Amino acid sequence: MTLARITRQATALLARSYDSLSRPLHPAVAELIGRNVPAVDGPWLEPFNGQRARQDMFRSLVSAVRPVALFESGSYRGASTRFLWQVSGRPVYTAEKNPSFARYVAREFRHVPDIKVLNRDSRDALRILHGGAHIPPSEPFLCYLDAHWNADLPLREEVAFILQKWPLSVIVIDDFKVPDDHDYGFDAYGRTELTVDYLGSSTLGASHVLWPSCPGREETGYRRGCVVLASPKVAATVSDLPELRRIPGLTVTG
Repeated sequence: MTLARITRQATALLARSYDSLSRPLHPAVAELIGRNVPAVDGPWLEPFNGQRARQDMFRSLVSAVRPVALFESGSYRGASTRFLWQVSGRPVYTAEKNPSFARYVAREFRHVPDIKVLNRDSRDALRILHGGAHIPPSEPFLCYLDAHWNADLPLREEVAFILQKWPLSVIVIDDFKVPDDHDYGFDAYGRTELTVDYLGSSTLGASHVLWPSCPGREETGYRRGCVVLASPKVAATVSDLPELRRIPGLTVTG
């Protein structure tokens, strides 16, 4: 195992530890600690884990989809939140379950009315956005889903809800296994790996499944894998982007 890989794994462990240890604290206390302890996060404090090809992919997606709004699950310290807003110029709704992180990001963007921080479970946040007609179902919608770190994995529910309620949606899922590129990292929960088989055909429906065209070995930052799900009505808009590709013959067995 290379030193760089060991460093990435150790940093990820520290980030997860801070997430868990900060939960019992009062949000104001946790936020104060987070602001004054020197950050050890490295690329975690850059948009999309410091992955430049991922950033280019999002720029192209925003340009092609022209979303009326964007949704992010897992704000952490707001690096990707800021990037999404700056690149799109559209409202960004970011859901953060951890109260200290939510407080931190809300304070960070207190002068940016287009960035809305929801201190809620991501599923609840999506239901609120749909029920309150914040994002019309007739408009394009771009979502960035963090796969989360806890035992409760809401990914299937998030994806199914978005694809059902917003027919013009495009979803990018972080920490996802790219099946033909082992240089990309991904998350696993026990024996459950984040794969298209985990999502299953009933969740994916008729959505088009796309993958990063940049080889993992050429990516920067933490080199985490991702998948892009495009609802049928917008698939033609994004399928030919140079940052995305299909995997011929890939089938979903789950």
